[in-house]
Amino acid sequence: MAVDTSAPRAGSAAASDGGTPNSRGRLRARLVLPLVVLLVATLLRFWNLGYPERTYFDELYYPEQARQLLEQGVETDFVVHPPVGKWLVAGGMAVFGNNSFGWRFAAAAAGSLTVLATYLLGLRLFRRRGVAALAAFLLCLDGLAFTISRIAMLDAFLGLFVTTGAWLLLVDRDAQWAGVDRSAAPDPDRSLPRRTHRWRWLAGVAFGLALATKWSALLAIGAGGVFVIASELLWRRRLTGTPWHQLTLALASVVLTLVVVPLAIYLSSYTSWFANFADTRPGRELCPEGVCAVTAPRMLAEWWGEQNEIRVFHQELEAVHAYRSDPWTWLYLERPVSYYYESCDEEKFAKGDCVTAQGNVEEILGLGNPVVWWLALPSLPLLGWWAARRRDWRAATVLLFLLLQYLPWFVVPRPNFLFYMVPAVPFLCLGLAYALWRLGRRPLLRWMPAAVVILVVAAFLFFYPIWVGIELSQPTWQLRMWVPSWI
Repeated sequence: MAVDTSAPRAGSAAASDGGTPNSRGRLRARLVLPLVVLLVATLLRFWNLGYPERTYFDELYYPEQARQLLEQGVETDFVVHPPVGKWLVAGGMAVFGNNSFGWRFAAAAAGSLTVLATYLLGLRLFRRRGVAALAAFLLCLDGLAFTISRIAMLDAFLGLFVTTGAWLLLVDRDAQWAGVDRSAAPDPDRSLPRRTHRWRWLAGVAFGLALATKWSALLAIGAGGVFVIASELLWRRRLTGTPWHQLTLALASVVLTLVVVPLAIYLSSYTSWFANFADTRPGRELCPEGVCAVTAPRMLAEWWGEQNEIRVFHQELEAVHAYRSDPWTWLYLERPVSYYYESCDEEKFAKGDCVTAQGNVEEILGLGNPVVWWLALPSLPLLGWWAARRRDWRAATVLLFLLLQYLPWFVVPRPNFLFYMVPAVPFLCLGLAYALWRLGRRPLLRWMPAAVVILVVAAFLFFYPIWVGIELSQPTWQLRMWVPSWI
C-alpha cells in the first residue's frame, strides 16, 4: 500500500501515537519525554567533561583562537574556519575560565541540544513520539556524536545548526500544508494562499550559523534547498494539478531564505573582524602602530583575500595523517580517529612523564557505536525502497539529508576524516529508527526495536572507557579493538 507523500493532517505536527486527542497524560508525555531525552544526553556529555585536563587533538587550535577572540575580538593569525564556532567556545571560556571544562562546555551543550533537535525532527517526520525518542536515543549513545561533544572542536556546533535547520524546514512544510483540504480535487484556476514562511527564514538563519562555523554546511544547505523545492512542487500539484504553477515565486523564496540569509549571517559573523581590523593579519601590515586609515572597500577586499586563502587551503591541502580515511569506508567504521592516547613505556617511565601505569592505556577514540552504524547500513536500501516504490516522503527526506552530506566527500581531494560525518549522524539514527519501527510492525519482528535498544546500551557501556579516556590495562583495551584498523 502506498504511503502518503503529500500532506500531514492538520494539527498533526506533534501528534501522538494514533492521533488520539491529547489528554493531560499525553500533554505531560509531550513535555516530559523530550526533557528526559535532553537530561540523559546532558548528563552523559558533561560527566567528567574536564578530563583530560589539557588540550588534545584539534584543541591545539580552537581554544587558543577563542582566547584571542575574547581578548582582542579577532583571531590574529590565519585561520581556516569561520568564527561562529570559536565564539561559542569563547563563551564557555568566558563563563568557566580558560580551562578544559571551559573549552568544552559549549560543545557539550551543543551535542546535548542536538539530541533534543533530533527528537523534534523525528516527531515532525514520523508523527510518533516513540520513533522520535528512539532516534534521539540512538544519537545519544552513538560514540562519534558523543566524543565530538566532549572536545573543543567545531563539528558539534555544525551538527546542531544543521539538525535545527532541517527541523525548521519541516515545521515550515507543516504550516504550508495545514490549510489544504486533501479531499478537494486540484483546481488549475485556484489562487495559491499567501504565506510568510517565517519558519523557512529561521531555517536560513540556522543554516547560516552552520555555514559560519564550517564551510561543509553547504552540503546541508543544498539538501535543504532540494527539500524545499520538492515540497513546493508537490504542494502546487496537489492544489492546482500542476507543479509548475507560480513556481518563480517558490524559487525566489528558496534563494532568499536558503542563499541570501545564510550568506548574510556568514558575513555578519565577521563583524568583529572588521571592527578590530587593525589587529588582524592584514591589518597589522596596513595599520602601523595601530593607526588605521583603511577605507571600507579596501578592508572588504582584504577580507575577500582571506576567504580566498581559506578556499585554497582546503582545496590544496595534502597532509599525511595516520587517521585519514576514504569516505567509502566511513559507514562501516573502518578507520576512526584517535583524539587522545596515552600509554607508559620504559622511556616515559624513566623520565617521569607517564600519565598511566606501566602497561596501561588511556584513549579517546572517535568511533561510532558499532550497533548503530552497522545496523544503519542495511537500513539504507530499505529507506531507498520505501522512498522509490512506496513514495514515502519520510524515507526520502532522511536519505536526502544523509546522502547529500555524505556522497560529495567522495570527490573532495583533500584528506578526509570520519568525524566529517557528524552532521549526518542524526539522519543516520533517524533512518535506523524509522526502519526498526516499520519492521517492528510485522508480528514476527516486534522484538526487533527492543533488542536493538538493548544492544546499543550494551555497546555504549562496553566502549565507554575508550570514549572518555578511562585507564585500561593493555589486554582490556585490546579487547575493544574489534578491527585492526581501529588501532
